[in-house]
Amino acid sequence: ALETLPAYLGTQSDFHTHCHDLPPQMGGCYGSAPEARLVDARLGGIACETSAPAPPDAAAFAASRVAQFKDDIVSVNGETDDAAALDEALRATLTNMLEGTAIAPPPGTAAALRYVRDRVNVPRDMPLWSARALCKALEETAALDSTASPRSAIPVADRRDQDPKPFQRRDRAERVTA
Repeated sequence: ALETLPAYLGTQSDFHTHCHDLPPQMGGCYGSAPEARLVDARLGGIACETSAPAPPDAAAFAASRVAQFKDDIVSVNGETDDAAALDEALRATLTNMLEGTAIAPPPGTAAALRYVRDRVNVPRDMPLWSARALCKALEETAALDSTASPRSAIPVADRRDQDPKPFQRRDRAERVTA
């Protein structure tokens, strides 16, 4: 019944966010390996995550959020020093997501794309279905480059890798409209 209310859908989280944000707050949460792989893949497929249908603008909303915060996403990504390559990889990801294409990212950017995928937070960054579309596109685009995983694993003792300060700059509204 709650999933029929727009106010609830705006606050609904996903399993990945729960599984990686709650353990540092609670002192540990333990799951089984098969479910953990499904959750970490961020491709959906877990029937009880939501029964709400995907809104038609989910992918477009995800693209707008990445466009709005692109410079910040690139600047906090510790998996590559090549900002231009990551920018191009994000553009390929968004094009693939919105157009159904399979544009390969620049070589060596797969780990950086997976770093972004692993740090999308629902609902802080975007709604569940938008995050699902973006994470699927990030993984599919990364796979066109390689199977490289991020060197920076998701922390289990704290989530200081989720510092919101870089994303709160006042000049962002000017950059988006320019």
